Amino acid sequence: MARRFVLWTAVLSLVSAAPRGNAQTSFNPDISIIPQFLIATNDGERLPGRRVFSTPDLSFEELELVAGAYVNPFARADVVLALSGPDLETASLGLEEVYGTIVRGLPLDLNARFGKYRIEFGKLNMVHPHALPFATQPLVAQRFFGEDGLNDLAISASVLLPTGETYTRLNLDLLRGTAIGEATGIDDTSGAKPTYAVSGRLMSFLPLGETSDCEVGLSAYTGIHDPFDRDRFWYANLDFKYKWKPDSYTSLVVQGEWLVNLRHAHRDRELVPFTDDGGNPVRRSITSAGMYFFADYQFFKVYSAGGRLDWAESPYHADDRAWAVAVFAGYYPVEETLGLRLHYQHTRTTPPRGDAASVNWIGLQAVLSIGPHKAHPF
Repeated sequence: MARRFVLWTAVLSLVSAAPRGNAQTSFNPDISIIPQFLIATNDGERLPGRRVFSTPDLSFEELELVAGAYVNPFARADVVLALSGPDLETASLGLEEVYGTIVRGLPLDLNARFGKYRIEFGKLNMVHPHALPFATQPLVAQRFFGEDGLNDLAISASVLLPTGETYTRLNLDLLRGTAIGEATGIDDTSGAKPTYAVSGRLMSFLPLGETSDCEVGLSAYTGIHDPFDRDRFWYANLDFKYKWKPDSYTSLVVQGEWLVNLRHAHRDRELVPFTDDGGNPVRRSITSAGMYFFADYQFFKVYSAGGRLDWAESPYHADDRAWAVAVFAGYYPVEETLGLRLHYQHTRTTPPRGDAASVNWIGLQAVLSIGPHKAHPF
C-alpha cells in the first residue's frame, strides 16, 4: 500500500513538473492532496444495556489526490484518487473520479462530460464530503445512495435554456447503471449486458438582490437496481439552495432536498426474498421518501456554525424510518486550507419490526488541503 501511494505521488509530481508544450495544451495541472481525520465517540455501543459514551476513537477517514487542467481551449480533464480508511494497513488507492469535460465548441453551445464522476442529481451528490460544513452525510444520502454517493460511468450533455435574465440549465446523463445496485450490496454477476440508467436535472439560478441568490432544481433518475430480477426504480428529487453574502466575512447558506423513491422489488435490503402469506415469492411495489435541511452561518471569515435536520425511510420499506438532528461548528483559518469541524448528532431509527433505538454521536473532524482544492469552499 505504501509503495502504491508513493508511486501515485511520484507520477503526479512528474506530471506537474513537466515542461510546457504548445499553447493549446497544459502540462501543469492543478494538484491537491486532501487528508481527512476524525476523533469520535457515541453512546450506542452498549445498547440495549447501559448507555455510556465510548472511548473516543481517532481514525483516518480518507485521503484524496485531485488533479485537473485544461487539455486544450475546448476541454479539461479531472482525476480524483481516494485512499479510504480506517484501516491504513489494508487500504489501497482507488479511482474515485476520472472524466473529461468539453466546455465549448459543440453545436448549440452544449457542454459534455464523459467518464466516471459524481452525477448531477440534486445538490449534495456533486460535493465531496470534505467540502461540506458538517462531518456526517445526511440520512437520505446514506440510505438511498450508499457511502460513495451516486458515482457511475456516464456521459452527459447540458444546455442553457432561453429563459431571459434567469439562468436555467438542463443536464441529461446516460449511466452504466450499476451504482444503486452496488450501494444495496447487489453485485451484478449475471453476465448480462449492462442495463443503462438515465438521469436528468433542470435547475434555475435566481438573483434576489445584490447580496443574495437562490438556486432551485428538479432531478429524476431511473434504472435497474436488481440485475437478477430486472427490478426497476424511479427517483424524483427537489432541491434548493439560498445564499446571502453581504461581504467577504459573512454568509448564510440554507439548503435542502426532498427525494421520493418508487420501485419494484423481489428482495429487501438484506437480500431476503419477499413472500406472501403462503411463502411464495412475490414482487412488491414500494414508495418511500427522505429529506434533509441545513443552515450554515459564516462569521468573521474563518468561523461557521449551523444545524441540520434529517429524515429518511428505507428504499425497501416505508416503515423502516430514521431521523436525526445535528448541530455543528467549523474553524477554517488561513484561506480554508485547514478545516476543523465539531459535530453533534442525535439519530433515532425505527425498524418495521422491533423497538426504536437512539444514538448520540460527537465527532471532531480535521481536514487539510495542500493545493488549490480547499477544505471548505466559502
